[in-house]
Amino acid sequence: MDREQLQQRLMGTFLAELEEHLRALDRDVLALEKSSDESHPELVDTLFRTVHSLKGASRSVGADAIEAFCHRLESALAAARDGQRAIDGDLIQQLFAAIDAMKDAGQRLRARQPPVGKPVQAAVPDLDAAGRGADETLQASAPRRPFEASSERPADAAVGPGPATFADFVRVSTDKLDALLGRSSELLVARHRAADGLEEAVLLRDAVRLQRTAWRLAERPLKALWRSRRTPRNGDGRNAAPHSPPLPRRAIEILERFGEDLKRLEHRAERMVWRLTTDHRGLQQAASALEEELLSARLVPFSEVGVGLERAVRDLARATSKEVDFRVEDGGVEIGRGVLDRLKDPLLHLVRNAVDHGLETPDERHAARKPPRGTITVTATLRGSTVDIVVSDDGRGVDLAAVRERARRGRMLVPDDDDDLLRLLFLPGFSTAPLVTEVSGRGIGLDIVKHQVESIHGHVEVSSTPGQGTRVSLTVPLMLATVRALLLAAGGQSFALPLANLVRLLRMDPEDFGSAAGRAVLLTDGRPVPIASLSGVLGIGEDARQTRGKLPIAIVASGSRQVAFIVDELGAEHELVVKSLGPRLSRVRHFAAATLLPTGRLALILNAADLVETALGRPSAAPARAVPRDPKPRDGRRRLLLAEDSVTTRSLEKSILEAAGYDVTAAVDGDEAWRLLQDKGADLVVADVEMPRMDGFALCEAIRGSRRFHDLPVVLVTAREAEGDKARGIEVGANAYLPKSTFDQRRLLEVIAQLL
Repeated sequence: MDREQLQQRLMGTFLAELEEHLRALDRDVLALEKSSDESHPELVDTLFRTVHSLKGASRSVGADAIEAFCHRLESALAAARDGQRAIDGDLIQQLFAAIDAMKDAGQRLRARQPPVGKPVQAAVPDLDAAGRGADETLQASAPRRPFEASSERPADAAVGPGPATFADFVRVSTDKLDALLGRSSELLVARHRAADGLEEAVLLRDAVRLQRTAWRLAERPLKALWRSRRTPRNGDGRNAAPHSPPLPRRAIEILERFGEDLKRLEHRAERMVWRLTTDHRGLQQAASALEEELLSARLVPFSEVGVGLERAVRDLARATSKEVDFRVEDGGVEIGRGVLDRLKDPLLHLVRNAVDHGLETPDERHAARKPPRGTITVTATLRGSTVDIVVSDDGRGVDLAAVRERARRGRMLVPDDDDDLLRLLFLPGFSTAPLVTEVSGRGIGLDIVKHQVESIHGHVEVSSTPGQGTRVSLTVPLMLATVRALLLAAGGQSFALPLANLVRLLRMDPEDFGSAAGRAVLLTDGRPVPIASLSGVLGIGEDARQTRGKLPIAIVASGSRQVAFIVDELGAEHELVVKSLGPRLSRVRHFAAATLLPTGRLALILNAADLVETALGRPSAAPARAVPRDPKPRDGRRRLLLAEDSVTTRSLEKSILEAAGYDVTAAVDGDEAWRLLQDKGADLVVADVEMPRMDGFALCEAIRGSRRFHDLPVVLVTAREAEGDKARGIEVGANAYLPKSTFDQRRLLEVIAQLL
């Protein structure tokens, strides 16, 4: 391994350690914010030790910028520890800003970029002010360095007394663990073949036993026959005439040895069966133990996700002037690392939605006779091979009337059933927020939740009670590496169906089927369940229904929806190792993964959510519209009107929009924009708020008051980020409100595409 490869490996180890340290810092600063004065010293000492450990680790890999930043953070903590700095809201905010800055630095290092960005530069002055006067109290600390990489390396890469777990564990990537687990599936095939070999040996031994038993029964009569066939002699010693031709001496010798050979063969067969039985038992025990250890190594506490969620809830609650208590209740549940990693984004979307959409402000809660502090709870419960995760809040609940109105405006079919209506929330682009902001209204959050949960063979359901809150339930497998599944056949092919989605197996005569809404159904537990042919849904053969005889049926569930699938054959249950389909096939409909069967053959694992949606005629794509929205211009491009008084900003936004394929007309203020709109029209308006003659709010009011342009989408891109300004944007009828401080051209284009 050359020096560069070694440095890359060390940096990878450091970045993993950095992530652990930052997670610990987030957790402890949250605890410090909630703690009493008596517990402050202990928590500050814990934070100081973590930062000191991180500083030493940074020094050992030459991450000078992070080392110097940690030194500043140490100074701020030392000032708080020594009573030179009050532990108040300002310090807490500075600590969180420092943690965010180091997260940004870590992301830059992963991308092989310089670690110093705006977050680090913005946090340095506050840390210097907070730690002023505390430097002399720090022992064994590296001298301050500028935020550039230095060629110097301290001789003493001293690392502080970090958590003992760092010394006790070796970091192994999840990819390597998954590769090892994949190899264990090959052991499964070897075990199956060993079992087949043992079965063949037993059959052979039993056959030899039967032959020897038959020989023992026939041996005495045969010997008597041999004696009788010898040539007899007369009394005078002369040979008598033989009664029958004598047996050849060679045949007699072979028959005499046959019994001994059968005896030896039976003994060898017994020994072979004994050895194969012992070897098979040892292989089975070793392979099972290896598989269990590998699976256990992939399990992590569900509570790991809690720190990141609590931090997100805290920051958003402060930004929206809400008071929130956040809880994670998991009862010590452990879950597969791959599942937990895939759940982080969906859970983040859900808790942010709960804060932004669900919970009311203290004044609103007081008016509703609720405690001023809202509550968001994330619970995890183990159910065999699956985990039920519920994100609930005690807020206002989903406004069903707003959902119906949004569906009507989108020219969708509006369900009468409330459960079906709530499922619209998971459609791409669907949002009831009156305004698109950085947090909500873009209609992509719950769509992401549904897609990512179903991509790991899970399902999601939402329920809501007006005035009492909302509950989103996720059911996911315990781990992605293995799945307990039922083998079945359809269209002449073998498939695996996860047991988590299997409700019931049965055999029924087609004459017992009922009919409802023009389709075949069967009654289970008093409810009609639609019937479909699995081979027909998969498009791999003719309908599996037969005219006579009972049909094998598997009732499959996705959330609260069920479909009874007719199959060719029902097989046995197996614990199967999941193998990815790869990036090119990851979005293939109806299939979630592949697996290696005990026979050594590959089989596809079915995606229950896709099967149910296809069978019920509810594709997961966006709903069809009754008529298209506004027709495109003849050249195929949408016309946008841009109102911005800053020359630089106007030029930047215009170039971004034109590069995205839009026909853009620019105006220097709201007054000119209104005149251009009257003359040329537009499909959408992008406007600043603060402009001369007519500002963005007034322009939006004029558009909403116009009969011709009443429904024209308006996006406000502005430096005014106060909640009052956003409320004003809602009042005048803006569709989106995006702050310039965090301007992201991709987000602007996403919002425009959604509104058009």
